Amino acid sequence: METIIGHGEVVKSLTSSLAAGKVGHAYLWLGPAGVGKKTLAKAFAKQLLCEAGGKARDCRCSSCCRFESGNHPDFIIVEPEGNTLKIDQIRQVQHQAYLSPVMGKRKIYFFPEAEKLTDVASNSFLKLLEEAPPGIVFMFVAVRADSILPTIRSRCQVYHLFPVPVSEIEERLLALGYSPAEARKRSVASQGLPGLALKEVTEGDSGSHQWRIADLIRLDLISLFKVSEELEKKERKDILLILRQWETELRGDLIRLETPDSVTRTTGALERVAELLVMCEYNVNVRLMLDDFFTTLKRLYTS
Repeated sequence: METIIGHGEVVKSLTSSLAAGKVGHAYLWLGPAGVGKKTLAKAFAKQLLCEAGGKARDCRCSSCCRFESGNHPDFIIVEPEGNTLKIDQIRQVQHQAYLSPVMGKRKIYFFPEAEKLTDVASNSFLKLLEEAPPGIVFMFVAVRADSILPTIRSRCQVYHLFPVPVSEIEERLLALGYSPAEARKRSVASQGLPGLALKEVTEGDSGSHQWRIADLIRLDLISLFKVSEELEKKERKDILLILRQWETELRGDLIRLETPDSVTRTTGALERVAELLVMCEYNVNVRLMLDDFFTTLKRLYTS
């Protein structure tokens, strides 16, 4: 897990437990979108499945190769069907969990959006969590603890991930070959969320800046709703990145504005973006959230 940015204590705890052979049957990672929950969970899963016990760096065993290629038969990703994880999906997991692993001694079920478990599905899961078959490991990822039923949380080893110091993110970007100025810019913009910094590194600014506030305020409401529809298709961490760019853009505008009316409009828009950032951490409906924001934006800039 050497490639993980930050979260040193959590990495140390997981590595030590693996080395000591004290692997739990259920883990829950909590933290804001982009903080590295899924990345850390997958890195740990790869080590659990490794034929060399996760001890070799850049291991090329057949298990690690299959994991890297995304087709490991004993790493099963359970994603929502529609907006929720349904009881029929959990029943399928319950059936498959008693089948032997294909490649090794462990089989891992990974829930990257565990907050989308319905209460009925969660409750049907409890017996399996209490009496998991040997070698079965469940990994849950969620933004907030209160989105997971207490009965599920209490059966997991829980790890809270917090924003990473900017200096650690900057150091990793420098190691990836970016100039000091660029590494600093990206790390600061990430606001402690490695996923956002790395998103910027891998995809640059080409896609994320096509929806600048300065351009959006020129669109009619129908066009803005189409933007909502397009943004709804993105991952939540990508939406958070765009919201943070809107926040940065509006803060920059406030510095330059002179007339009271323009300051009032921009302040109102900035306050709404701040609300969106909070709402996005809860599992709210992205489309409704953005439609409401664009309606407010249009009202602010046409009044």
